[in-house]
Amino acid sequence: MANVDWWWFFGGSFLDALIGPNLFVPGEPFLIGAGYLLSSGALYGVIAVLCGGLLGDQLSFWIGRRFGAKGRRWMGSHIQRTRRPLARTRLLLKKRGPLVVAAARLLGPVAWIMPFLAGSYAMRWSTFTLYSLIGLSIGVGQFVLMGYLLAQGIALLPSWDSVVLALQEHSLLLMAIITASATCYWLYRRYKWKKWLTMILCWLTTLAGANYYHFFHSQAYDMAWISSAQARMASTAEPDNSALVLDELNYQVFPGLAPVYQAQPINIIYKGEHPDRLMKQLGWIENKTFSNDQLTARQYLGLIDDTTPPVSDLYWNLQPQWLAYQVKGDLLKRHHIRWWYAGQEAETGNTIWLAAISYDDNIKLAHYKGLITLLHAIDPDTDVERDTLMQNAQQQGWNTEYAPFGEIIAFSKSRHYFSDGRVAIIAETNSCSASAC
Repeated sequence: MANVDWWWFFGGSFLDALIGPNLFVPGEPFLIGAGYLLSSGALYGVIAVLCGGLLGDQLSFWIGRRFGAKGRRWMGSHIQRTRRPLARTRLLLKKRGPLVVAAARLLGPVAWIMPFLAGSYAMRWSTFTLYSLIGLSIGVGQFVLMGYLLAQGIALLPSWDSVVLALQEHSLLLMAIITASATCYWLYRRYKWKKWLTMILCWLTTLAGANYYHFFHSQAYDMAWISSAQARMASTAEPDNSALVLDELNYQVFPGLAPVYQAQPINIIYKGEHPDRLMKQLGWIENKTFSNDQLTARQYLGLIDDTTPPVSDLYWNLQPQWLAYQVKGDLLKRHHIRWWYAGQEAETGNTIWLAAISYDDNIKLAHYKGLITLLHAIDPDTDVERDTLMQNAQQQGWNTEYAPFGEIIAFSKSRHYFSDGRVAIIAETNSCSASAC
């Protein structure tokens, strides 16, 4: 496809728009082909079909202006398949005028003769051109998009297992929305005084109840449920102890199992039997998590009172963190880190642990594990925490270095962190370095 000359796309789109040939030449294959080509980064196919369609519409318009009623009578008498589109188009032009020109490419056979009829009924050229361009963009764009999606393949669309998992993980939120909506409708019809305040309180109560059930009574953190989700998802990758290659690992973690969440970076690699020794030496304390500790509401309140609230779960390859640590702060601000066991490095035989380190600096509403809830907001510059931990480990005599395994991400509205893409490697002094033994 990448070797097809531009004039193929131009010619196909031109003949599809030109009155007469467009009754026999289908333009969709050329438009879809342009979208397929666009998926590889080549724009000339899209430009060619747009130019071809524009020129074909203009020529059809001027043919209609030149031959007018004579041409309509000839087409109706010699090409019977045009009689119904002619009558329908004439009626639409009288009722809607320019809007019909804009929508013609979405109206099936009407598109074949619309430019010709617009010219024959003496529509102003500037009006026709403006609305024809709008219609051309919409009509061509739909098939170009179709070709682009086909070229991307099924991987661009979520798998059925992903859809099912997302629905299961968000089932409590969906039930809360349905319950709150139905109750608010009843309140709206039943009460007149302060009905909006009552409805707001209804929503807050329902969402608060859903949060309580989610964290303390649901199966959202049950390891058996998580394991069944792992088994259903084709993307699940259990650690391969015999062939672990650092630059082939996934360096992103997510606040849920379904593929609908924003990522956070894996930015620490530990080479050693267990990261507990490093954490204790640097003054970090082990933290409770919902998936590891099955907390009750009373235990949760006790941790809040101790200013050591539990760390929310993150998932690497659909696995919740194995360990979590924090530097004790207050209820709003704290340093915390989560660890995952990855396996044995193929080249050196070292035991590999991965970690995501960040700093909580506020509270926010967050999309987390299928629910809308209040969570700590992390500082977008996670590189600062990574560098601080690395420097502290270096001062304590650990081997440290950087590796460009992560993804370079700039901060924007669609991302809630930014990073230079480097991962800090911390190794025990008696183990191999990242580059050699």
